[in-house]
Amino acid sequence: MLLSEQVSDTKAFAFLNEVKEEILKKYPTEELMNINSFQFEEGKKILAKKMQFYNSNPLTTNRGEILENLNIAKDAVIENIETLIERNNKIDIMVQKSDNLKDFSNNISAITGDILKKESERKNRYVIVIISLFIIVLILIYIFATN
Repeated sequence: MLLSEQVSDTKAFAFLNEVKEEILKKYPTEELMNINSFQFEEGKKILAKKMQFYNSNPLTTNRGEILENLNIAKDAVIENIETLIERNNKIDIMVQKSDNLKDFSNNISAITGDILKKESERKNRYVIVIISLFIIVLILIYIFATN
């Protein structure tokens, strides 16, 4: 891994740093100074475990910063999608209310048209009755005037 040109320096140093930190967690520095490196089996296990981890997780850097950033970005995208869904639901409700208002307006317009038509018919009947009465009065006057 360290000699490969395909691996970035950042990843190589992150690997080394994590191996060092894990070994230092388990063994104090004084004890490490007295251990023969060829007989340090625990160190070999830590090294093998970290190598396997870094080889199977190519996006990982020191303490998984990139994966953590990707998870943060994923959470932000999910939150944005949820916000868009909520906004879409609100827009759907507004469209539904708008359609209801339009239907109500059309109903009021139709009712108003019917009322105006009935009012016009009533006025026409009133005019016809007045004209009829006027004609009857004229006829009666003519009949009484000729007698």
